[in-house]
Amino acid sequence: MSPIMGDPKVFLSIAVPANPKFLKKDSFGLVDSLASGIGLSLEQANNSAVAEAIERYCASYVQEELITVSSWNKLGCNALHPEELPLFTKEQYGQVDFPYAPFLKDTTIGWVRGYSYTHHQEKWVPATMVWDAYLPLSDEEQNICFGLMTGSAAGSTWEQAAIGALLEVIERDSFMIAWYNSLSPTKLDIESSRIYLIDAFKPLFDKDRFELHLMDVTSDLGIPAVFGLLKTLEGKICLGGSAKLSMAEAVKKAMFEISQLYMGNKASIFSNNRISILPEEVTEYAMRLPYYAQPNAAEEMEFIYASNSFRPVDECNVADTMDEQQQLEYLVNKLAEKGLEVIAVDLTTEDVKELGIHVVKMVVPGMVELPRNENERILTSKRIYSVPVDLGVRTLPSRRDDLNASPHPFP
Repeated sequence: MSPIMGDPKVFLSIAVPANPKFLKKDSFGLVDSLASGIGLSLEQANNSAVAEAIERYCASYVQEELITVSSWNKLGCNALHPEELPLFTKEQYGQVDFPYAPFLKDTTIGWVRGYSYTHHQEKWVPATMVWDAYLPLSDEEQNICFGLMTGSAAGSTWEQAAIGALLEVIERDSFMIAWYNSLSPTKLDIESSRIYLIDAFKPLFDKDRFELHLMDVTSDLGIPAVFGLLKTLEGKICLGGSAKLSMAEAVKKAMFEISQLYMGNKASIFSNNRISILPEEVTEYAMRLPYYAQPNAAEEMEFIYASNSFRPVDECNVADTMDEQQQLEYLVNKLAEKGLEVIAVDLTTEDVKELGIHVVKMVVPGMVELPRNENERILTSKRIYSVPVDLGVRTLPSRRDDLNASPHPFP
């Protein structure tokens, strides 16, 4: 899709991932059946869309031959200990028809072999943490969690894929901490920055058509993270987020994501159709933008862009003097400083390997997750409560009952 008058000056491409549901018997299939990509040229947009399609294909194609059905007790110390993985509360487990079982040392689940970059050794992780749509493959397996979509990426090198996947984990963790705690992050002064891509996004700065807010949601990790929100005069929203090794790069990526969502969803953005969705009815990512198209629901987001404080965009990039291996080590060390382990799992299928593409899933137990279903929020991560205090924006940790109950907006 080429830009038209009034659009950002970027190209948008759509790709359709191969769906394992039609390739493999009893496979659950894709969570999202379309992939999109964006770029300053059509070639960049096409490459981005294809990479995302490959990522989604590999992240949903469960490779049963990689799975070992066992318990932590039987696998031993080279497996992720249940206490290291924040999941659900006692109250959630006590709900009628709650679909997940507690993860204990003797719980039988599917496991996948990964590699701990933190401890430089093999590490078994639950299969449900690895594939987007993982479901138990046999009756002996317990279902301990929904398939987690965050943290997979495709790249032309292993390191490139691993960096992209890990930055996505950091981005979502940073945003969800701010969201759950109803924080109002400092805004970024984009218009006064020297970001060379700014011309491509100038239509989004048109105050006669939009409100544009970009917030610094960088967490205690110190990895620059941005959340961006675009509002039309009719109250419809588009958003984007990013974590990068520099704030300038994070801003650019967030602006690309906002543009991508705007250009790909204009029909619904400018539609006059109104639907009614309650918070507890938000059970899929695709329901989140329609939820916030409701006038009353839109007010639930106002806190995130309420700050009147601005800071300039730091153009310094620590990656300028690093190769990909060094960048990955830098990120792993940043997480290790906070007691977080980084585990990589190779999701590349045989057909994708023939293309010379790598698809990697990065699992970081303890990071705050982005739930698909609002009735299945994971609120036991210590980071939700400790990071605002560590950053000095809270004097005391929030109580669980006081956390923001509104659905997160990421589609």
